[in-house]
Amino acid sequence: MLHQFVEIVRPIFVSLQSRSMISRRLVRIKALQALYSYQQGGSTDNVSLQNLTPTQQEHYQNTLANLNDSINQSYDFFLFLLDLPFQLSTYLLEKQTIEKSKFYPDQQKIRDLSILDRMPLVKYLHRAVEDNKRKQFPFDWSELVGQYDQYYEWMQTWEFVRDINIFDAPTFQQQQAFLEEFYANLFETKELFFDNLNDYYSGWSDDELYTTREIEKTIQSAKENGVVPVPEKPTYNSEEIEMANQLFTTTCKNSKLYESQVAEISDNWDPSRIAIMDLLIIKLTLTEFLHCPTIPVKVTINEYLEITKNYSTPNSSRFVNGVLDKLRIVMESQGLIQKSGRGLRDK
Repeated sequence: MLHQFVEIVRPIFVSLQSRSMISRRLVRIKALQALYSYQQGGSTDNVSLQNLTPTQQEHYQNTLANLNDSINQSYDFFLFLLDLPFQLSTYLLEKQTIEKSKFYPDQQKIRDLSILDRMPLVKYLHRAVEDNKRKQFPFDWSELVGQYDQYYEWMQTWEFVRDINIFDAPTFQQQQAFLEEFYANLFETKELFFDNLNDYYSGWSDDELYTTREIEKTIQSAKENGVVPVPEKPTYNSEEIEMANQLFTTTCKNSKLYESQVAEISDNWDPSRIAIMDLLIIKLTLTEFLHCPTIPVKVTINEYLEITKNYSTPNSSRFVNGVLDKLRIVMESQGLIQKSGRGLRDK
């Protein structure tokens, strides 16, 4: 019976109620990647975490530390991208100084180069970035300064740039609209920009959706008095890091138990024939079934099926869905899945 294999583990309490750019979907993705890295690095599920050798313990702790750092880096890269208009403005002002020093300076060019400097919002965003950066900030725009001329060249082709350039002092609402368009054009229409970011930061393809959405929210929520509400940065005991750590540690602790549970509902069970990512996704789902009392079952299943579509094989989604549905039915019938909170049961 499945109930024979359930180990009592501290429930994972996560609400993520405060504004955070690290969504639950992104937390799940990073936990999945950490489990994959842990397994590929030579982990053994046959050994209890309490009985790991020194080498195995070091591997486990390093993987957990890398998981935490990946969440911090997602936030760092959000700040990094939020600072692009200011960094580009600084570069353009240097070019403007050179132009002004010429015997016959081009006045239109001088004006064009000041476009970002005429927007106080650009400086407000920069100040917010500086106020929230870690001391050991891992990203530096000076490493990408060679791309600035290309970015400015793109800007000169955008109609909304020409429209706002006629104003000596754009309104705050115009500045917000401009910066939203600025990022939208970079993210949506310039494959080279995306490739530059992907080459610079390995986590960009995972973080893109959440980072771009948060940049838009930050610009929209900025105030004319200079206040820029940014999402809370992750800390050691922040909800997103706690959720990631608990997903990883609880899944590792119960890995063999989960395989036994899957074996009970599967014909011709052979773990070696299942795609690694499929099996890890199933195990993470079981962790949420059994140890996340505030997350509805259907939400958990839907979230991991979406992750399966992007991180496993083309046929994996149907297989994973079938396994999870069988597990859900059996576990609910045996009362193993206990959800707390109004309206969470049978959801």
